[in-house]
Amino acid sequence: MSDQSMLSRLRGAIRRHLMPHRHRALLIAIIAAFAARPLIGNNRATLVIFSLFAITILLLGLYTIQVDELVGEARKLVAERRRRRVIGWMLAAVATAERLAMFFSSSSELGMAGLVSWLLFLAFITWHELRAVLRQREVTSETICMSISVYLLMGLTWGFLYSLIYQLEPHSFSFPATDVLTAGIPNQKQEPVFLVLIYFSLITLATIGYGDISPLTMKARYAALAEGVTGQFYLAILVARLVGMQMTRSMNQPTGNPPQGSGQDSALPDAAKPPESSG
Repeated sequence: MSDQSMLSRLRGAIRRHLMPHRHRALLIAIIAAFAARPLIGNNRATLVIFSLFAITILLLGLYTIQVDELVGEARKLVAERRRRRVIGWMLAAVATAERLAMFFSSSSELGMAGLVSWLLFLAFITWHELRAVLRQREVTSETICMSISVYLLMGLTWGFLYSLIYQLEPHSFSFPATDVLTAGIPNQKQEPVFLVLIYFSLITLATIGYGDISPLTMKARYAALAEGVTGQFYLAILVARLVGMQMTRSMNQPTGNPPQGSGQDSALPDAAKPPESSG
């Protein structure tokens, strides 16, 4: 009984402290993973640290999409929430298993299965977060964090797609001649191709286009084209949506009570008004 009570208290504490800031926590985890990965080098410890970041993003993403408010008929909402929970945890379980298996084996088949599982999971999280952004009715700090998270999650998702394309067709991309890349566990003289393709994904999403990496096959070219177009449409629709919500909120705010009375006497203080005539 005490264990159940402690577990319920822990759930209540997590819900009380994390739920109001869940989108901010997800954004911080994504940014921390991006910032830490280039600084921790290439060794076995890197795999552990990056796996911890990946699982943290996984858990926060699952929590975020499961507690978001839904609008509509109650029966359909319950069914959608249940379906979302089942699919989300199934994809998360497969992705987590792949991360753990990487410590014992680095076969190409396992790498392929990991890419597919993480690609499906991130696409699932990104889609539901995007729907949540478009359903917002008020601009808050959580709305802004959610919008940025969706943008970065798009870059991650396409990065996994590029990595999958590279695994299937290694000649799909042209890299700088000075890069020494590997699709497996890198050493100090190698760079993981996955991280290089994440970099390519983000600069494609932002339409920067340095030109150091180029797609060569039709699959890679059209994947890059789709990402660039999606990024531009997302920013345009997002900005229009946020500005529209802010304008609607400003128009609906009360402007104060109108002054009582009209005419010149209403603008005069009581002492300056002429005395009322008595009968």
